[in-house]
Amino acid sequence: MWQDILNIHPDCIEDFINFDKLPGQAGALIACAGMSYLKTEYQIGNKGRGVDSFDDMSKDGHVHYLISTHAGEGRIKFGNDQLLVQPGSIILLPAGTPFLYELSGDYWDMCWLLLHDCSEYNLINQRQPSVYSSNNAERLYQSMSLIREFNQSESLYQTDIILRLVEVLLYQIAQTLNMGQQLTTQQQKFQSLIRRIKKQLQLPWTVKQLADQMHMSEPHFFRLCKKETGMTPIKLLTNSRLEYACYLLRYTQCNLEQIADTIGYSDSASFAHRFKKQYALSPGRWRKEQTNNTQLNKVESDEE
Repeated sequence: MWQDILNIHPDCIEDFINFDKLPGQAGALIACAGMSYLKTEYQIGNKGRGVDSFDDMSKDGHVHYLISTHAGEGRIKFGNDQLLVQPGSIILLPAGTPFLYELSGDYWDMCWLLLHDCSEYNLINQRQPSVYSSNNAERLYQSMSLIREFNQSESLYQTDIILRLVEVLLYQIAQTLNMGQQLTTQQQKFQSLIRRIKKQLQLPWTVKQLADQMHMSEPHFFRLCKKETGMTPIKLLTNSRLEYACYLLRYTQCNLEQIADTIGYSDSASFAHRFKKQYALSPGRWRKEQTNNTQLNKVESDEE
């Protein structure tokens, strides 16, 4: 089994992207990510116990590795396999896989994503560690490049642009993993329903309505939802509404009445009560803390 190794030469250039600080909710799916231009020496090995150096970024210390090569060449070892990683290649390492990957040629230009071992990516646990060619390798790299570019710039529509780019990236990740092809017809229909719910949070959804959309009984739908998401239908609805509320609080000037109406609550008092129960802070207090954190990060960035 590989030892924990971290050898990174000063010639290597790495840009980290923290999705927790970007618009949207990708931080719930992506523990950490970055773009790397590697030269001279680069070597990372992990025993498969988790990601010790990223534990504070990951929910449980276990993440899936997804690496896309743009140019240059690397090499990866897992099990009894040792494979070259060339441009247009994807590396997929399910959580808990012991591995060692390193620079092979003169340089290696790639992007990497550490995906939370969560319900959305639970099918990865059924996959074997692999290296394969994919047209999505370059698409992932370009999307990451654009997210990095707009995150480092300031423009009038920066927040909206980054939000859309993150949505595209998440779609490309799903496509890269061929997750849609592994889903049953029922699972695909369920995922389609969830996407529709999240686009229409203002509607007064009920469990009966959701079950009817799937043409099944409420108990059957309850079991399906619990299996696919780890949450009850009501919990899924509540989480989706409050996650979008967090986005509106952080990135817009909408007042509480407007936010409550947008996410399907009858009034701001009901929304505020549910929000405080979930996050232990009132919406106003949460918004203020996010604003203060943003200003502090900007000051620290300017000082650097």
